[in-house]
Amino acid sequence: MDMLGQPEQPVIRFMADAMLGRLARWLRILGYDTAYEQMITDEVLIERALREDRWLLTRDRYLAQRKVLRGRHTLIESDDLEDHLGQLHQDLKIDLDMTRHRGYRCADCNVALISVSPDNARHLVPPFVAQQYREFLQCSHCRRVFWPGTHWHDLLARVTAIREGSIADGT
Repeated sequence: MDMLGQPEQPVIRFMADAMLGRLARWLRILGYDTAYEQMITDEVLIERALREDRWLLTRDRYLAQRKVLRGRHTLIESDDLEDHLGQLHQDLKIDLDMTRHRGYRCADCNVALISVSPDNARHLVPPFVAQQYREFLQCSHCRRVFWPGTHWHDLLARVTAIREGSIADGT
């Protein structure tokens, strides 16, 4: 149960096929552990998804028909990123609320981001950013630093529109 007494949703870990790199990045930004490799064979993709207990996301109809993946995959129908997220919101009930604290992951590395104090971030970001922002997150693997700038607000608006569109559609 969560703090409001609601049953907690199991955390889904994803494996995205080579055709879904943009979706993988967005899922990571949303806080979902999403494995992705651009160059991977179907056999290795399936083996890794099963071994790591990941839900496979694919655009490949042939791959989705494999018996070993029954009940462990979603065939992404559209070419459009917003449709991808809307489909996952509808089919898997993934949470698209970026204001809920779920933790964020590096869009490149898939590593959970850690909070960095403004003092420690000051020498890692441009001077204007260090003066303008007080919240920073860093990837412990690639060392990139993130902050809630205008790009973050654009992402938030896009995800909110997708979520609200799904709600308006009755999902």
